[in-house]
Amino acid sequence: MPVSDNHPDYQAALPQWEMSRDAVAGSTAIKTRQSMSENNQSGGNMAGVRYLPMPNPEDQSIENRQRYADYKLRANYVNVTGQTKEGMVGLVYRIDPTVILPPTIEYLNGSTDGGAITLNQLSKGALCDCLEVGRSGILTDYPMADIGLTQSEVSALELRANLLRYTAESIINWRTIKVGGVKKLSLVVLAEPTQKLSEDGFSYESVIYHRVLRLTNGIYSQSLYDEDDKVIETDSGETLIFPRKSNGALWNEIPFTFIGTEDNDEAVDKATLYDIAEVNIAHYRNSADYEESSYMVGQPTPYVTGLTQGWVDAVLDGKITLGSRAAILLPEGASAGLIQAQSNQMPIEGMKHKEQQMIQIGARIITDQSGNETATGAKIKFAGQNSKLGAIIGNVEEAIERSLGWALEFMGGVGDVTFELNRKFHDIEIDPQEIIADIQLLDRGVIAMEDMRNRLRKFNIIEQDRDDEMIEAEAEADDPI
Repeated sequence: MPVSDNHPDYQAALPQWEMSRDAVAGSTAIKTRQSMSENNQSGGNMAGVRYLPMPNPEDQSIENRQRYADYKLRANYVNVTGQTKEGMVGLVYRIDPTVILPPTIEYLNGSTDGGAITLNQLSKGALCDCLEVGRSGILTDYPMADIGLTQSEVSALELRANLLRYTAESIINWRTIKVGGVKKLSLVVLAEPTQKLSEDGFSYESVIYHRVLRLTNGIYSQSLYDEDDKVIETDSGETLIFPRKSNGALWNEIPFTFIGTEDNDEAVDKATLYDIAEVNIAHYRNSADYEESSYMVGQPTPYVTGLTQGWVDAVLDGKITLGSRAAILLPEGASAGLIQAQSNQMPIEGMKHKEQQMIQIGARIITDQSGNETATGAKIKFAGQNSKLGAIIGNVEEAIERSLGWALEFMGGVGDVTFELNRKFHDIEIDPQEIIADIQLLDRGVIAMEDMRNRLRKFNIIEQDRDDEMIEAEAEADDPI
């Protein structure tokens, strides 16, 4: 089979990924996405029909197409899905991640790809991928180098391990094997958009290359294929690249890790925002019907009865003028009025119902519109959503620490790596009555001063960097006695 073939699970998940991505992207993406098939009943490549079908798709006249374009233009897509994602990401990154790296790979904190992507940004991209499509991936990569280079030679050549993030859409194929009872990746195929220089030497052509990661007979190798699925040879004429550790040893695993919403194995997990996206798009369809009915019958229509042609010609001069500064002179027995359509409640009720569904699914992270809900009540109410977010955070942390460990093996350093994202989604508050109760426990010898101060640090009443000795020294210096 060609290298560009997709895994069956990839093909099955791709439509859902596209819908979730479009829902997050907003109105333009929703209104321009084409149909799944060019030959379906929605009229071929007509933009927007995937999420807002044409009311009468069999009529492909210019007039009907223009009517559909107007129908779509009036529809209002409220991007709840995108705002929900931004809210979740904001909760996590309201406090910077905790990063501890050995000196050998400290550079990765500022640049994971040899460019402008920081470790913070890499983690944020992986978190966003998991929220939107339930999947991401990180490859720890290292340029080809001669065996036995010293650290100074490595530095002189600017050789460095990089952490490269791949979206779910770019991880098109994979396989696993069991080695001594341990499951390992044996194949990963990555689609890489590439700008290929044209023959004229000036213009570029956008193509897709494929990077293939293999584990063959316990040895890791890489190969690269062009847009025609033909393997690309290196300058030395080789088709396989064998990355090596700092000591020259070959790798017995592929230094690539998946990141999911449930765990970090190769299985495709469900996207956290998919359910909200589905309801969000249904809300958009209701909006289209509501706006269409408002446009068609929303304006009042005047009517006049009991007129004769003579009255129209002689008195009204062949015309009727409407407005507060005009009067309509009518003969005896005639009448005038306005036909006003009744409000169409079905689409608007459908929109309200779906708004409630999005709230129940978790579209709002925190809500306190009435002012009556306590902070504790709000936290409990959204504990389920926060637990989902917490699980994803754990998966992102595990994947990044694992990738950093591989980078350390490439670079030949030693030491532990730590990468921790914020899990304090809310500012924690303490009731004054609780402080009084703690003081009473302190006076009775039930708790120690250190216990009380640690509790106050937890609620940010005492700053984290102020230890007991510092506090006691300041208190003694300020003692008026």
